[in-house]
Amino acid sequence: MYKSLVAALALAATVVSAAPNVAVVEAPTASMEKRSFNGLATVYEQLGGFGSCGNKNPDSAKIAALSNSFMKNQFKSPYCGRKIKLTNTGSNDGVGGKGRSVVVTVQDTCPSCNQGHVDLSVGAWNALTNNAPWGTVNINWDFV
Repeated sequence: MYKSLVAALALAATVVSAAPNVAVVEAPTASMEKRSFNGLATVYEQLGGFGSCGNKNPDSAKIAALSNSFMKNQFKSPYCGRKIKLTNTGSNDGVGGKGRSVVVTVQDTCPSCNQGHVDLSVGAWNALTNNAPWGTVNINWDFV
């Protein structure tokens, strides 16, 4: 019996060591999911490129890029495809639409954004600001 156990453990170790190296993708944490965030929204253009979630989206799509505090420099982060609701709480540089809300889908990473900052596609920006010229707008947001 002892020899059988040792042989089984050796076989298991061989299988594990032969397995390819797979990056472990962390699931979104519950504490991040249940928080509301305050921050800024800005706007970016897709320009026909792929986002960090691996999808091409038109500028008219209602999508967003989250900071690396969420995305963790991962291609196809667990946050890809998640929905967030943003509410426009006003602007210091004349951007309109205060009180408007929009639901967007996470499709990209904003490497220069802090945790509360969300970079929006043109379509999402227009919905949130009532087609205001580009600038910055204060937001509250959370996952839905």
